[in-house]
Amino acid sequence: MPFRLLVPFGLLCALLPLHHGAPGPDGTAPDPAHYRARVKAMFYHAYDSYLENAFPYDELRPLTCDGHDTWGSFSLTLIDALDTLLILGNVSEFQRVVEVLQDNVDFDIDVNASVFETNIRVVGGLLSAHLLSKRAGVEVEAGWPCSGPLLRMAEEAARKLLPAFQTPTGMPYGTVNLLHGVNPGETPVTCTAGIGTFIVEFATLSSLTGDPVFEDVARVALMRLWESRSDIGLVGNHIDVLTGKWVAQDAGIGAGVDSYFEYLVKGAILLQDKKLMAMFLEYNKAIRNYTRFDDWYLWVQMYKGTVSMPVFQSLEAYWPGLQTLIGDIDNAMRTFLNYYTVWKQFGGLPEFYNIPQGYTVEKREGYPLRPELIESAMYLYRATGDPTLLELGRDAVESIEKISKVECGFATFTETFLTERDKQSKWSGIPQLLLKLYATSHLHSDFTECQNILKEISPLLSMEAMAFVTEERKLTQETTYPNTYIFDLFGGVDLLVEILMRPTISIRGQKLKISDEMSKDCLSILYNTCVCTEGVTKRLAEKNDFVIFLFTLMTSKKTFLQTATLIEDILGVKKEMIRLDEVPNLSSLVSNFDQQQLANFCRILAVTISEMDTGNDDKHTLLAKNAQQKKSLSLGPSAAEINQAALLSIPGFVERLCKLATRKVSESTGTASFLQELEEWYTWLDNALVLDALMRVANEESEHNQASIVLPPPGASEENGLPHTSPRTQLPQSMKIMHEIMYKLEVLYVLCVLLMGRQRNQVHRMIAEFKLIPGLNNLFDKLIWRKHSASALVLHGHNQNCDCSPDITLKIQFLRLLQSFSDHHENKYLLLNNQELNELSAISLKANIPEVEAVLNTDRSLVCDGKRGLLTRLLQVMKKEPAESSFRFWQARAVESFLRGTTSYADQMFLLKRGLLEHILYCIVDSECKSRDVLQSYFDLLGELMKFNVDAFKRFNKYINTDAKFQVFLKQINSSLVDSNMLVRCVTLSLDRFENQVDMKVAEVLSECRLLAYISQVPTQMSFLFRLINIIHVQTLTQENVSCLNTSLVILMLARRKERLPLYLRLLQRMEHSKKYPGFLLNNFHNLLRFWQQHYLHKDKDSTCLENSSCISFSYWKETVSILLNPDRQSPSALVSYIEEPYMDIDRDFTEE
Repeated sequence: MPFRLLVPFGLLCALLPLHHGAPGPDGTAPDPAHYRARVKAMFYHAYDSYLENAFPYDELRPLTCDGHDTWGSFSLTLIDALDTLLILGNVSEFQRVVEVLQDNVDFDIDVNASVFETNIRVVGGLLSAHLLSKRAGVEVEAGWPCSGPLLRMAEEAARKLLPAFQTPTGMPYGTVNLLHGVNPGETPVTCTAGIGTFIVEFATLSSLTGDPVFEDVARVALMRLWESRSDIGLVGNHIDVLTGKWVAQDAGIGAGVDSYFEYLVKGAILLQDKKLMAMFLEYNKAIRNYTRFDDWYLWVQMYKGTVSMPVFQSLEAYWPGLQTLIGDIDNAMRTFLNYYTVWKQFGGLPEFYNIPQGYTVEKREGYPLRPELIESAMYLYRATGDPTLLELGRDAVESIEKISKVECGFATFTETFLTERDKQSKWSGIPQLLLKLYATSHLHSDFTECQNILKEISPLLSMEAMAFVTEERKLTQETTYPNTYIFDLFGGVDLLVEILMRPTISIRGQKLKISDEMSKDCLSILYNTCVCTEGVTKRLAEKNDFVIFLFTLMTSKKTFLQTATLIEDILGVKKEMIRLDEVPNLSSLVSNFDQQQLANFCRILAVTISEMDTGNDDKHTLLAKNAQQKKSLSLGPSAAEINQAALLSIPGFVERLCKLATRKVSESTGTASFLQELEEWYTWLDNALVLDALMRVANEESEHNQASIVLPPPGASEENGLPHTSPRTQLPQSMKIMHEIMYKLEVLYVLCVLLMGRQRNQVHRMIAEFKLIPGLNNLFDKLIWRKHSASALVLHGHNQNCDCSPDITLKIQFLRLLQSFSDHHENKYLLLNNQELNELSAISLKANIPEVEAVLNTDRSLVCDGKRGLLTRLLQVMKKEPAESSFRFWQARAVESFLRGTTSYADQMFLLKRGLLEHILYCIVDSECKSRDVLQSYFDLLGELMKFNVDAFKRFNKYINTDAKFQVFLKQINSSLVDSNMLVRCVTLSLDRFENQVDMKVAEVLSECRLLAYISQVPTQMSFLFRLINIIHVQTLTQENVSCLNTSLVILMLARRKERLPLYLRLLQRMEHSKKYPGFLLNNFHNLLRFWQQHYLHKDKDSTCLENSSCISFSYWKETVSILLNPDRQSPSALVSYIEEPYMDIDRDFTEE
């Protein structure tokens, strides 16, 4: 092959950026230095091979490891390499090569040389190296850049070309003899590019040498071509330079014409020549009018504009770069993406590509490692900074190195070479199979042969995918999957996408069809490729039309499982959430699912209805959330909200989810055959690693039943080597249970998300109506909180940072659902049974207080049945939970949500009677819990349980009956106020209420309770207040720690009620000074309160929660904040009055770091 690879290496160095973020082979963002180093190594592999095997010939023949002359015996590769050596920083080698060239290159030789190639490669190579030399640190001659050895060589070579321009038209011959000039018998027919590709080098040479002859002849040649264009503004690709008549009248932008247009633009930029640019722009109009079709450029007849060749040539790949140079970025990107699609299809650009057929042209399949597409990517990236363009650089490195690297350099990629290389590289015949697949999958194919080829490919990839799963997802550095990699590298993924989407194409009004079996094979192969290569999944995710199309394949039961699994993988990495309302006939699609399909579909829904994670470190801060909410208000509902609404509009959707969530295991098995059930199991292998679960459970059951297996008598035959046992037609019961658990956790997740969405009240009503809660209550002992195996089965759920077994995940999802269901909603009483509701009424009656209205309004036909309601069952398992169990956090959250909102004495007493307070205190004090999450949830629950409840404080005092216990309790509180501040708030509010009540029972509690006595002390309150303000800042406020700010406000509001607010502020000022941080705390508090005003301005739900939980009107909250933020320094209740002028810093922007 011609040794042109040095050019792409230089361009790849220019394309791969110095900054971080270039995508790696798996779609991740590795250090770009990795790829730059690889490009450098590839260059030297080729360069060193040339020096060792081919010098002083023009070029290396890498397959035979020798050299040959091609364009004039100039050691052309060395000249080509000069500027690349400087780009790579190899100054010493550059200087050595310059000396070698001066000693060895002689232009006075009897050789016929290409005028075009000698100019662009010899003259151009020498000039660029000459001009780069000083910048690269090479010592140059005095008078540089107008003198120097390389300039002199360039001038000498160019003068050898001048005789070619001595024609009647001024257009040069294509070939010249370096010693004798143009041969008498030389053909006058020259390609257009061979005439119009001199202005850059020759104008530069005239400028540096002072001799105008070079620029003059180049301009004359350009003008003659311009004058020879057709009436519709096009030029052909070969012309007679003696007569000026067109010999080949095919007009296009590819071979024979390409660099003419390129030099018009680059010449215009170099010389700041408006005339040259005007000439190109006129050509550009004609090219767009006559040759452009769907951002491809075809060949047309130059006089009529009719299509002559509907092909794309690899040389045309320079065009997006040229469009970029003139500022036509949008068209450049669209054309580039067309060309890049071809690259992905073949792992390189074939010389000719038939656009209508979507395949290579026979005998022109090879890829001679041309640099044009890489150059276009470089220009586009420099213009846009779009990191997706770097993928070409990555793909070029991977393709060239994997496909073309041989012992002595890099060889042209041809079909013959593919076959030979396959023998060495063990590609399992995949490239050849793909070539056959391309040839047999055209639009008019019946796909018979195509399906046979897919059957050959499928097992090659499925074995690797199975290895990927069973080897517990080893890192790619440790395990490689060559078949899936090669399949993708040679365009297999893109081809299967095209095949699958054939039904979207109409020919003569009829839709194309492919069989379900073929679709199934395509989907399986795509999925297996995705399993082993993350980058494939990300690429598929970018094809939104394909993702939407996949949903339509779920209408067939034969392809449902494969489609659902592939969609789930794709949506898991998709940057932008898909909109379900774009799925054709969504309502009909979902309504026609059977229950098993709907359960599987919930895995997809889990991704489509949850708000996407932004990926920022500060994504959970209130500042970020408020900014996102403002943005959302201007943009309308999010995709997740739109998807939730779309699902809720499907008749019977929520009802079916409720039935799925509450059905018993025996109801789920039906009459499904063993193979059908096993296939359903297989769909979970991707994310859930259920293959491991399946194997372990099966092994456990096998070992358990081993003793009951009757071995055959000696000599008895055994078919397939198996003992004679009764045939098993169904999966083991333990597997069925786990299968059902995994379905239910997905269904519960979807219901939970819907419960927290905009249509919460609608979902609440439907969940109650369809008896989800009593149904879950009936499953509680046998399935949800069943005694689970100690097996270390792992499930990778929606939170990829948490690896849990299916049993554990179901429990957590169940508790999250209960929390969402109970939180601030009157339907929470459905968690009780009729007897327990009567108990609530009796508590209210005994206390002589009005019965809770929500209890009276509860529909008794929808509550739990049986001896115990769901809340009571939860309390029972909560009290039995081991001290170190992570379930404690979720259990406490679920129970606390039952108490949230307006404080209910009856609710509190219901839980107190069941020993909840004693359990909480045992965990906090006696077990000395260390988990911050569990402590926080227990403190929050304890606060809601005790708030305003004298009986609860009496129980507390009875349990914490020694100073030692009380000190342990205080230690836990003070160890992290972020965790315990809600309890501090509840006790503070309770103290305030008790102090204003005249009641013997209350007076007794006030006098005896250690906790109330402790909180009542001003120094204690000031200590809490100082620390609560000090541990939060506007930039770090989250939904979790904003409670610290509200607790601080509660303390100050109650102080204001007692007209002690100035005292508390004065004490805060003193504490600041004692800590030697004057102004720091109060400035911070001032900023926090400013944020509080903005945050709660339009938060009706949040402000109502504050009001209900504190029994302080929200107007009083706002008044207190306004008083504290009063700018009047004379006000005794204004923060600014206590900040000394030198330390004043109250106007800081919230976005400041």
